[in-house]
Amino acid sequence: MSVRNKCSLFAAAGTVLAILLCACTNSGQPDPDDYIRLGQYKGLSVKRASYEVTDEEIDDELDMLANAYAEPDGTVPEITDEFINRISEGQYKNVDEYEAALVDQMRSEYDEFYELQYYEDIWNQAVDNATVIRDFPKEYLQKKTERSIISARKYAQSLNMSFEDFVREKMGLTVDEFNAQAIEYAEVAAKESMVLEAIAKAENITVSDEEIEKAIKEYVDLGAFDSEEAFRNEGPERMEELREYILTSKVQDFLVKNADTSGLEE
Repeated sequence: MSVRNKCSLFAAAGTVLAILLCACTNSGQPDPDDYIRLGQYKGLSVKRASYEVTDEEIDDELDMLANAYAEPDGTVPEITDEFINRISEGQYKNVDEYEAALVDQMRSEYDEFYELQYYEDIWNQAVDNATVIRDFPKEYLQKKTERSIISARKYAQSLNMSFEDFVREKMGLTVDEFNAQAIEYAEVAAKESMVLEAIAKAENITVSDEEIEKAIKEYVDLGAFDSEEAFRNEGPERMEELREYILTSKVQDFLVKNADTSGLEE
């Protein structure tokens, strides 16, 4: 899932925990109308952040560049037109050209980051505006909790670590603390899933078989799986996770398209 996804609410719990909790699937999704009352989700007003590259940041980049070409005795080269032209193999004729390229690159990265943050903020507001009107089914919460724990164990295994060492060294938690947080965030994940399904239902936003097939091919092309068959062999929960990923992207696109942007541009 991209930054425009349900993982955003878990950021305060730490990156690793966020990744694991976001592995919760949507299998056996109850009817969202029984548990969620949507608040405002169209016409949301969220300020779009922006950022300009500073001279200090450019100076830091140049310092790092110079240090990368330091001599064995520790001598750091001076950033000159000749130096830039040589190490760039003529791509940049002088320092000014290189600095301008740096500014463009960094500005592009900032723009992308803040665009993703904008999607996050819109989504979080829609979730915050919704009200839970009934306790979620215990089996539903248990499934989300169990899935996060299973994901943590698989992640630990991929790192050749025991589960206990993984949560202690990578997350700074005891096993009991991790389990407690998994239970706590299952409630958060459940609300987000319900809001997602409720908005999709209200706006008739669906995921087609063609979209799922396309996403599977993209996973394989990216090297995440050896083949489409290998992906499907992961089982129905993996397929449902993929469906929810696609649905999340489509719902968030809808929220942004229908947001109130008047007077918010900086």
